[in-house]
Amino acid sequence: MLASRLDPGPEALRETAAILGRGPDWDRLRARANEEGALPLLYRNLQASGDAVPAAALDGLRAGYLLNLARNSRIYRGLEPFLEAVRRQDLRAALTKGSRLALTLYPDIALRPFWDVDVVVHPADWPAVRTVIAELGYLEASGDARLFDPEDATLHWAYSPYFKKDGIFLEIHFNFPGLHFPRPTPEDVWTSTRRAPVGQTEALVLSPEHEFCHLCLHAQQHSYHKLLWLTDIAELAVQEGLDWDRIRAVCRASGTGAPVFHALRLVNALWPGTLPGGLIDGFRPGPGPRAGLRFLWPERAVAGRTLSFAWPYYMPSLFSLWERKDPVLAWRTLSGILFPPRAWMAQFPDATGRFPGVYGRYAGRIFRPLFMTVKRMVTKI
Repeated sequence: MLASRLDPGPEALRETAAILGRGPDWDRLRARANEEGALPLLYRNLQASGDAVPAAALDGLRAGYLLNLARNSRIYRGLEPFLEAVRRQDLRAALTKGSRLALTLYPDIALRPFWDVDVVVHPADWPAVRTVIAELGYLEASGDARLFDPEDATLHWAYSPYFKKDGIFLEIHFNFPGLHFPRPTPEDVWTSTRRAPVGQTEALVLSPEHEFCHLCLHAQQHSYHKLLWLTDIAELAVQEGLDWDRIRAVCRASGTGAPVFHALRLVNALWPGTLPGGLIDGFRPGPGPRAGLRFLWPERAVAGRTLSFAWPYYMPSLFSLWERKDPVLAWRTLSGILFPPRAWMAQFPDATGRFPGVYGRYAGRIFRPLFMTVKRMVTKI
């Protein structure tokens, strides 16, 4: 945790030196850093520690760093034909999350591991983007196109197809910022995009403000499972020129103030003093959402990396519904979450037409949060 930032700061470096002096279990440390996605950052921050890091341990960290450098370099080279094709046709297909951050946030692409290439596509441009993908030889690995209608945003969240080619995985998304609402992505997401150089071409990327909100929601959707996701938020939050007024406007429009508030609180819990308290308080939700955030993702447990609960992916959507206070929207959204179409459920092997099959899956979607809530209430975190 101490060495998982680009600039850990003098106090973190002193604590790191004290830990190194006690002789940590290097195999365990490397494995844990790899699980958290922070191994390249750990190497970057320890390579100047001299004799405090055994040569064999540093060689192991360097090997992980170089492996990620080779992998990311290969992915970006392989992506260039796709990026050039969508750029040439002026299609709205923007990189987001890991593949975007390694290019634009970190000074070295090797410092930010990513496992697939997330692309947000404007629904109206999807037929043309899909043609590009097919012509380049990508094969669809998952997804059911019957769930997608460019004119109907009701199920845009349910169709996130994967395409693969030569070890590159494209994951396509049609809604921002990843909520389950039956509403289209606001057009200001697309009017504020910019371009970033990738090899001999350019990639379309979301604005830093939209990307920031997306990162906060994505981390919460996965219950902050990887430390790297909070590192991303911390590093983007301290970037010069980030427009906090615009971020607040995006939160108001999308009802995502609670996840952003909690992400900022977690960043300060992990790395005290990263952000001024007044800035965080500008996103403070009401007492009900705050109590829910503390119950679901306690700061101490998340910061201590001891949180054992992975709540359902749609939890941020529930916080957004609370903020919007729209009963009709809540009914439509919850109906889609709890009773998605059978075509979407078919991705699960046991979701057959027989009983319990798909009905068991529906029941699980209804009762799983209740079971987890009871478990959380009787478990000390």
